[in-house]
Amino acid sequence: MKNIIVAEAQGFCWGVRRALDIVADHGPVSILGDLIHNKQVVAQLEAQGKRVIHEISGEEQNPIVITAHGTEVKNFERAYSLGKEVVDTTCPLVSKIYEAGLEFEALGCQVLIIGDRHHVEVKGIASRMEAPIVVNDETELAQATLPEKLGVISQSTFSPKKFDKLVELIRPRVKELLVANTICAPTKKRQIAAEELAKKVEVMIVVGGFHSSNTKKLHAMAQQYVESYHIEVCDHLKKEWFEGKQEIGIIAGASTADWIIEEVCRRIREFETP
Repeated sequence: MKNIIVAEAQGFCWGVRRALDIVADHGPVSILGDLIHNKQVVAQLEAQGKRVIHEISGEEQNPIVITAHGTEVKNFERAYSLGKEVVDTTCPLVSKIYEAGLEFEALGCQVLIIGDRHHVEVKGIASRMEAPIVVNDETELAQATLPEKLGVISQSTFSPKKFDKLVELIRPRVKELLVANTICAPTKKRQIAAEELAKKVEVMIVVGGFHSSNTKKLHAMAQQYVESYHIEVCDHLKKEWFEGKQEIGIIAGASTADWIIEEVCRRIREFETP
């Protein structure tokens, strides 16, 4: 019998649960982008008349939902200018990133955002700053021109270790540096859980959307220690991954529903059945 260990920190974070609860209290709505980065949950929402849109056209008849990741200021402005009702599910921890950046600007700092410039959350953060610098890795940092006085904030789902390393590379390049580690607690807990579990098992299964930032980072963390696979649903599992292995670790991203995790565990058990 294989030993399947599900990480203690896994599944929906409280920010995602909050967003889903808010949307559940409404009837049909138009969601600006994926409410959460999980195709299966998004499909369930669409079946309930909660439709995903990718831009505000002005033709929406229902309230417009801003996702847990937040959005650019221009999207709020457009919705209000069209007289639309806005349901804002932006995670409070993301709102705190906005506040941290604005506080740095009030102190005379230019803001540097550590994160993926193409991610909706980072776009939303950047839209609230005056002239932000955005870097995602050492290469982008090396190419960036830094001012004497700099305030650093981070995308909520960034890798804590990578964040610390980039901050240390920034430090000798500026005269005055202020840092707010705005990586959210659920992300930190999952990263720690992924690392600890990966050291104990023979194979890791990381469950979550293929376009989920925090899930991809969990996979990258686990891969440093053990053979790891990133899947969205149980149908992506392959029997040969588990042949000759007894200790199996499972961790899930912040947008992964409990029922998806349960299906993954059940399918792995089924592989053992002759």
